[in-house]
Amino acid sequence: MSTPKSEKDLHLPLSRVKTIMKSSPDVEAVGAEPLYLVTKVTELFVTDLAKRAFKNSKNSLLEYKHIAEVVQEDDTLDFLREIMPRKITVRQFKEMMAKKAAKGGKSDESSEESSEEESTEESSSNNEQD
Repeated sequence: MSTPKSEKDLHLPLSRVKTIMKSSPDVEAVGAEPLYLVTKVTELFVTDLAKRAFKNSKNSLLEYKHIAEVVQEDDTLDFLREIMPRKITVRQFKEMMAKKAAKGGKSDESSEESSEEESTEESSSNNEQD
């Protein structure tokens, strides 16, 4: 096999990709060629995802919601669905929590947790609206 191309051909840092690869308990060592290939393929994947999301956006600004929409609609991207959920409003979140509470008779501890989640969601939503 030929030696990997230069790091100059890449946008992601090889050292970070190597660290991520080695974080798997099944990986003991990472060779130069596999490292280069995984890095390049990752860049191509991210580029493709961004292009698809931008194509679906109605304006010239790519936003999180556009990427999340592509992830939620494409079954091949289901491994990203928990990482990139659709954004929801605070009102929608509260309605979901109310339905969940009505179904399961929540304990006091669960109520405290959802209050904390609501506060976090409200803060996040307020930042988006600014």
